Amino acid sequence: MRGRLPKGRGARSDGADTNAQVVPVRQLTPTAKTVIIYFSRSGNTESQAQLAADYLHADRYELVVAQPYPADYQASVARATREREDQNWPELVIGDLPDIRQYDLILLGHPIWAMTPANPMHQFLKQFGNQLAGKRLASFSTNAGYGAGDTQQVLARLTPATTTILPNYSVHDVNLEQTTSDFKRWLAQTKES
Repeated sequence: MRGRLPKGRGARSDGADTNAQVVPVRQLTPTAKTVIIYFSRSGNTESQAQLAADYLHADRYELVVAQPYPADYQASVARATREREDQNWPELVIGDLPDIRQYDLILLGHPIWAMTPANPMHQFLKQFGNQLAGKRLASFSTNAGYGAGDTQQVLARLTPATTTILPNYSVHDVNLEQTTSDFKRWLAQTKES
């Protein structure tokens, strides 16, 4: 996990959009059967995505927004609220999205914002959800203490009926470091489902 605590939140974080000044993660191989597609504003979900990729020997693809979210937590919340209320999801910068046909299992990692998956994940599902037909899909998320919200309903609404939606995993972001074994147990069950 990264350094200091951002103003307004209790989770350990770098307090900045992880996409802002860093090359996004694109760890793709021709043989992996699991891919983790994730968005992380402050590094918490990114930590989980890294752990999941290492544990499952999975590919990893970080979603990037064209206009990074502000480092200031309150400013980021205000922008996300406007986007959500207007249904004006952020533009994603999609360069080398992997061929989803290669994978049996797709894991989506994202924070929960206002009881729903973060706006960039909504946009990803709106753009690419139809490519998840016939796939096994599961979501893992970090939250501020209110759980996964409507994640399962969003996945069902934005993917084809032939997508198998597996149980999700959500953790209060301040408990990430203490719940690693729970997350690994969920990953193992998800892979076997």
